[in-house]
Amino acid sequence: MDKKSVNIGVIGCGTVGSSFIKNLTLKKEIIKRKIGIEINILKVFDKDKSKISQFKDICANSPDEIIENENIDIVVELIGGTDYAYEFVKKAIENKKSVVTANKALLSKYGNVLFKKSKSKNVYIGFEASVAGAIPIIKSLKESFLANKINKILGILNGTTNFILSEMYYKEINFNEGVEKAKKLGYAEVDPTLDISGYDTAHKILILAYLISGKLFQIDKIFIEGIDKIEPIDIKFASEFGYRIKLLGICKKEDKKLEIRVHPTLLPKSHLLSLVEGVNNAVYVEGDLIGKSLFYGEGAGGNAASSSVISDVIDISKKIVNKGFVEENFISDNSLYLKPFQEIETNYYFRFTAIDKPGVLAKISKILGNNNISISSVIQKQDNPEKAVPIIMLTHKAKEKNVNKAIKKINQLDVIKKPTVIIRIEQNIM
Repeated sequence: MDKKSVNIGVIGCGTVGSSFIKNLTLKKEIIKRKIGIEINILKVFDKDKSKISQFKDICANSPDEIIENENIDIVVELIGGTDYAYEFVKKAIENKKSVVTANKALLSKYGNVLFKKSKSKNVYIGFEASVAGAIPIIKSLKESFLANKINKILGILNGTTNFILSEMYYKEINFNEGVEKAKKLGYAEVDPTLDISGYDTAHKILILAYLISGKLFQIDKIFIEGIDKIEPIDIKFASEFGYRIKLLGICKKEDKKLEIRVHPTLLPKSHLLSLVEGVNNAVYVEGDLIGKSLFYGEGAGGNAASSSVISDVIDISKKIVNKGFVEENFISDNSLYLKPFQEIETNYYFRFTAIDKPGVLAKISKILGNNNISISSVIQKQDNPEKAVPIIMLTHKAKEKNVNKAIKKINQLDVIKKPTVIIRIEQNIM
């Protein structure tokens, strides 16, 4: 081993970038003592001059000053977004530099191109921080669970939405109040659409699905639903039935079918994912050798994300120092296909808003029965002939396409006063 040091450049000095630079600098000597490699930050860049002013001794005037620097081995991309980040990362790889990124949107959109390009150039892409912050789920799927056939991943992958749902459950507040509280505490962006719509979770579950299937599907091919339609009444009734509502990223593999979806989900209170509160993240994994496993921890924040970025930098530094490119293959089965969302089968929670008069329940039940949907439980607590009241139903397993057909007909009944709320249920887990 001739080379005992590795040089890096950082593009992006926001919350994660500045935390990474500070923490790596602070831990530099400890890392050197542990692995025998000195990791040096040569240059940093951010278009916001106020952000890099704190690192004035190592400031770069442009990203190219990092990407084209022959002395830099690893480029750490932490600017977020897709198109600009893609150009920087692609150019870095073309210049035979390994890349570390926390950018889940970038990977879910351009991952197929970037992973292929990195392999052709014999360089690495580290992306542990792109999913679940400090939780080492990517390393576990890539390395620790390599011999496993993973058949199920359920993830609470967005701290903002988990905080909002936790507040709705414990404080009995509504969705909008939960959003405002999250903003006030710094857990939500000024515009939290990416989080509450489910798209942030979707980027992350697509990456995890890639690790177990070798296929990176585009985001417009999967079903995504956010938490904005969840009301306190749903939280309350779900609890009475013994469930908690969580926004889940779901990936299931069965034979040649891969199921990927994101939506609010009823989980049994006994399931460990139901106990994940506030801004924490958790990932539940099932495999043929490991059985059932749960990862839990901080899913966001500068320190949590920087821990994962540092981990990737260390791993890649070891490979650079030891020389010899170690090819990483995520074997893709060409016969594997994405199961159409309309074909999924699961249990359902329905909340109908109906006029309280005789025969209403019979009309609803008949339509459900005609579409092969069997009712398991019903709650209709309020009696008010003058107004519409909630009717809550849980079903046995049913097909999504049958549910959509039935609910469309039920919503057309003159006794139904609001669109029916549908929440899917995960049963028989842990």
